[in-house]
Amino acid sequence: MSKRKKKRQKQVESVSHDPKKARRMWLYVALGILAVLIIGPVVVLSIYIDDWSRDLSTNHAETTRSHPNPLMQPQTISGDRTDITTKVSNAILEIPSWGIESITTEGKRTIIHATRTTKLFKFTDDIRVYINDVDDGVQITATSQSRVGKGDLGQNPRNIIELMTKVRELYKS
Repeated sequence: MSKRKKKRQKQVESVSHDPKKARRMWLYVALGILAVLIIGPVVVLSIYIDDWSRDLSTNHAETTRSHPNPLMQPQTISGDRTDITTKVSNAILEIPSWGIESITTEGKRTIIHATRTTKLFKFTDDIRVYINDVDDGVQITATSQSRVGKGDLGQNPRNIIELMTKVRELYKS
């Protein structure tokens, strides 16, 4: 038997013959598991949350001209509002976990009410896409709001970003 195997066997025997060492070993294992269970979710949340002050206290997001992220700004597209509404509706239906509740037209504006449902807890977010006639084409703006909770952990801005990314992909091709 090699020296390494003998040394390892001696360590195992010393632990198995000493109940205090065995208890201490299980305590360390239990503390390690507890640490992973507590620290793991915090690490996962820190990956998803961009703005802690906003994401823990706000469950609403909307496109604004002054937003630093271009995907959170209104998009203006040249074309006919009816055609763009059809394309945006089809884009929404391609996004997993999204669906369309209604499409209404009010004068120079079309409103698409879409929903997004989370897989795990089945939370629903309401997304409204406003397609407005403007001088140089059609402007697309959006809002997203969670139905429950005080904070959205950044999901509502991610909803708008996902939608606007899909719309940009649609009009680049």
